[in-house]
Amino acid sequence: MNPVSSRRLISFRFKRTPSFRVFAPFFLSLSLIACGSGASTSSPNPKLPDSRSKQPAISEIQIAPTETTLLVGEIRPFAATVLDGAGEAVMGVEVSWRIADPEVGQVASDGSVKGLNVGTTTLTAFIGEVTSNEAFLEVVSPPRTPLPVDSIDLDGLSQPLFVGNEIRLVATARDADGKSIPGVIVTWSSSAPGIVSIDSSGSATAQAAGSATVTATAENGVSGSMVVIVRDDNLKPSAEIATTARSGIAPLTVTFDATGSSDPDGSILSYTWTFGDGSPPGKGAVIDHTYQNAGEFKATLDVADNRGATGTASVAITVHSPSPPPPPGSGWRPKGINGDLFGVHFVSPTEGWAVGLNEVIAYTTDGGATWTLQENLVFTGSPSPEAAPIDFYDVFFTDARTGWAVGWPEAIFKTTDGGATWVEQHLHRGYWGDRNGDGTWDQRDWCTTWNSADQYCSRKVGVYLRKVVFADSRHGWTVGRFGFIFKTDDGGATWRAIPQTGAVRPLPVPCTYPAGHSQAGQPRPDVVSYNPHLFTVDVISPNEVWIGGGSEADEPCATGWLRMLGHTTDGGQTWRFLYEAENGGQLEGNGRLFDIKFSRNVDGSAGPIGWAVGGNGTARANALQTTDGGQTWRQVRSASNFSNAYYGLALLSPSDIWMAGWGGLILHSSDGGASWRQQTSGTSSQLRRVFFFDKNHGWIAGQGQVFRTVSGGD
Repeated sequence: MNPVSSRRLISFRFKRTPSFRVFAPFFLSLSLIACGSGASTSSPNPKLPDSRSKQPAISEIQIAPTETTLLVGEIRPFAATVLDGAGEAVMGVEVSWRIADPEVGQVASDGSVKGLNVGTTTLTAFIGEVTSNEAFLEVVSPPRTPLPVDSIDLDGLSQPLFVGNEIRLVATARDADGKSIPGVIVTWSSSAPGIVSIDSSGSATAQAAGSATVTATAENGVSGSMVVIVRDDNLKPSAEIATTARSGIAPLTVTFDATGSSDPDGSILSYTWTFGDGSPPGKGAVIDHTYQNAGEFKATLDVADNRGATGTASVAITVHSPSPPPPPGSGWRPKGINGDLFGVHFVSPTEGWAVGLNEVIAYTTDGGATWTLQENLVFTGSPSPEAAPIDFYDVFFTDARTGWAVGWPEAIFKTTDGGATWVEQHLHRGYWGDRNGDGTWDQRDWCTTWNSADQYCSRKVGVYLRKVVFADSRHGWTVGRFGFIFKTDDGGATWRAIPQTGAVRPLPVPCTYPAGHSQAGQPRPDVVSYNPHLFTVDVISPNEVWIGGGSEADEPCATGWLRMLGHTTDGGQTWRFLYEAENGGQLEGNGRLFDIKFSRNVDGSAGPIGWAVGGNGTARANALQTTDGGQTWRQVRSASNFSNAYYGLALLSPSDIWMAGWGGLILHSSDGGASWRQQTSGTSSQLRRVFFFDKNHGWIAGQGQVFRTVSGGD
């Protein structure tokens, strides 16, 4: 729209009045005083140009009103008065109108203005080079329609205030469905302004000790309240220390973390550390310190809050002297532990854990020379029955304080204090009830294979979780029997099962039962889930994961199940599965796969080298290697000369590899698998998981023993 409009007007001169702002519609009425018989002659008549006389010179144009406010969509009239040199009104003169910002308002030829958008602009009238005064216009939004506020929540206060504290409260309006409503204006009030005062923006000030109810009220009368407590005293803060290690070999670098400290009624302003070794104090919530010499040291944290109160905590740090280079032939040394052990993990050459059946969690601070049992399991429901205790199959720590142990029945326990307490995160209690409905609970409810002579269950009902690995303190995976996979993205606060249906995992190909089977020649019924037993997992990142396993050897029609590997790069939403070569896949060898490890690049991503090991117990071994990140796998023939299968694997680097398994078998390669040397274990029992902290310090979990080496096993 052209901002300039024109029209011939009859104009009068008005007495100028002070500026004013109009917020409601108004109408401007003009009265014309008639000229002629009976008309008043108390004032001169406006001059009317006629064709017989020359038009008077125009010296000024005045428009009214000079300031107004109108709503978007509203139309307001404006009038122009044209004056000659004598200051008298001239009628019948055409004026044009101009609006400065046509996006805000639109002016018509008669001088009426329509509000278009919220904003401000000016209006003028002109004839030739003569321009009127400016009229100021403000266009505002129409009044808001009352919002359907059903409730109001107040936030912003998590602890009592002290006298003089200020805090801003936040009011959130919600509808009947609990959804937040933006833009709601509330009125704030306090039941005791002398204790807590509050302004129109929700800023509350603690004036005196006591309590007051602060209320936010919407336009429709719905309100929300909270009680604000004001104190004139101060509670001291609580200091808490987390460390990356409590023991190790000198020089030992420890990261001390005080971020778990808290103040119940204020905020912590300073963190001061003393390390107990004569070094200067340190400052900061997180700090590194290196102990250069061996000894027992007491590290102390002092925290101070914003009102001067302090809190203190201490931890003991044990630093051992560096071990001399081990003599050749020191090999592997067993240490007896009362338990059938499966998993082992160390956070330093001296501090580690081993887990096993019958709720065994063992802990060492001297590299495995001595062990103590950690028996404080905290259940969130009914505890395990004495006859069917938790069986632990693996353990993993992200630092010296934080770890997880997994096992049967679908058991996941977490510690945040180095194992002093283990708290249940997930557990399947269905096997601890009367499953067969005979009115009694005994081994028939929870045991598949019962040894009557020894009163021992060699195979329990349900899911064993066999392996657990975390990418970091929040993202972890665990796998187990019947294809069960669980993952967590919040440090284990919640564990989510990965579906086993064909929408996520490819289903096995059709199969006809072989000769000799009771259903020989008959097609296997349709399979609705892919659930070979899973024994191992390697977590490269929160989203990239490898798993491995296989079903029982007595499966007569299990194409794609006997030996398998799975790979996901999207957190388990989709998978690529590899299976046994004898049924058309690429995984050669024998039996199932019990462990898998990939090398790591400098940035933590998966390297191109990976190993997967397994076999058929004491019958045949199997070791598979990939050099292209898992795209293709080949059997390492040099390792298949050994008859016993492998259960555990340590891949310290692409060159250094250890494998352990049935019959006390331990193999080591220092050239990436080109050649292997058998190491002496001194046992014929089954060896399970293998863990190496560095090329010298390693451990293997076994039946009633942990085997350790400080020489790489040689």
